[in-house]
Amino acid sequence: MATNKSSHSGVIVLTIVFAMLLMILPLPDSLRFLRPEWVLITLIYWAMAVPRLVGVGFAWVVGLLMDVMMGGAIGLLAFSYTLVIYLVLQFHLQLRQYPLWQQALSIMSLILLADILIILVTPTMAGWYVWLPAISSTVLWPVIYPLLRTVRRTFNIS
Repeated sequence: MATNKSSHSGVIVLTIVFAMLLMILPLPDSLRFLRPEWVLITLIYWAMAVPRLVGVGFAWVVGLLMDVMMGGAIGLLAFSYTLVIYLVLQFHLQLRQYPLWQQALSIMSLILLADILIILVTPTMAGWYVWLPAISSTVLWPVIYPLLRTVRRTFNIS
């Protein structure tokens, strides 16, 4: 039984690592602000799908790793990821019942919350383009959700 849970956790960690790689993938300057919040979207999916495996502590560790990877203030992404995942865990049963378009709008509000927290701490990053990652993440949610659901069902993660 312990190997089953660890193999499930391994698949979840691999999807998070893949999302991290997508976050550091170089993009042209014109597309830089359109980069979706890959890691946060992936965390949100796993917290909605298997809340007993992906919790606040896991989000905090992933956030700290992202802080180190992105070279930002240590703890900033960790705090914002933790807050977003806490909210997802509180409402995961309702979020799972929403149609995909309504889930996408909920995801947008959660990503905007994380972005606003970052702006409050680092006001030099404020601007109209703060909406772009949330919008691109919202547009991609109907693609990412079935993809991650297929991974979850393939590896029988529940």
